[in-house]
Amino acid sequence: MRDVFPTDAVLASFIVTDARKTVFVGMYRVNSVGSCPPGTTDALLSSEVSGQFRYDLQLLDVLSDYRDKLAIEWGPGTRVWVQRAANQTKPVIEIAEQYEPKFPGFRSFTRLVDDVPTLPSGWQQVLRSVKGVYLLVDVDTGQQYVGSAKGADSLLGRWMDYATDGHGGNLALKEASKKGRRTYQVAVLEVVDENTPDETIEQTESYWKSKLLSREFGLNLG
Repeated sequence: MRDVFPTDAVLASFIVTDARKTVFVGMYRVNSVGSCPPGTTDALLSSEVSGQFRYDLQLLDVLSDYRDKLAIEWGPGTRVWVQRAANQTKPVIEIAEQYEPKFPGFRSFTRLVDDVPTLPSGWQQVLRSVKGVYLLVDVDTGQQYVGSAKGADSLLGRWMDYATDGHGGNLALKEASKKGRRTYQVAVLEVVDENTPDETIEQTESYWKSKLLSREFGLNLG
């Protein structure tokens, strides 16, 4: 590997987020250049890096207000990881907080159904990856509906159906919406392994309906 950063060089460092944005994370000065001793392993990639260049970097206060906020266009189709600023104009795309809050976990997660389409992309990916049983609660009446997600996009896909039309095709929810769109809060009751048979998921759904009496006093018809 060639030595790309000479001593006293100033580097603008960027990372690519889950949203595929190139985000500024800081300005650094190269204080010295050395080599990695035998047996050195890259902590991130877990690969052998013995003998490769090792840079002593110092984080600078320059442009510190823009850390984790400034997103640039790295260059269409550009895959090189080092570019010279004087030779490559980098248009600023936006200046805004770039990092989304951490997914709270299934036990703590609750949101209004109408807010599901605007959930952070990382949260949507989590909800898209798991099947399970969920609970809708009408925030005005307190009536409950227990449902299960077995199809494409799992929990997220099912909730997007409700966000789209307000009822997701459920007869009782359709009836409730005749006088106007209802507002539902959604929560996760139980998640299951991706290989769990649909029949088992339906049995789990039935158990929750019995526990919560959602057939007798809620919005489940069966």
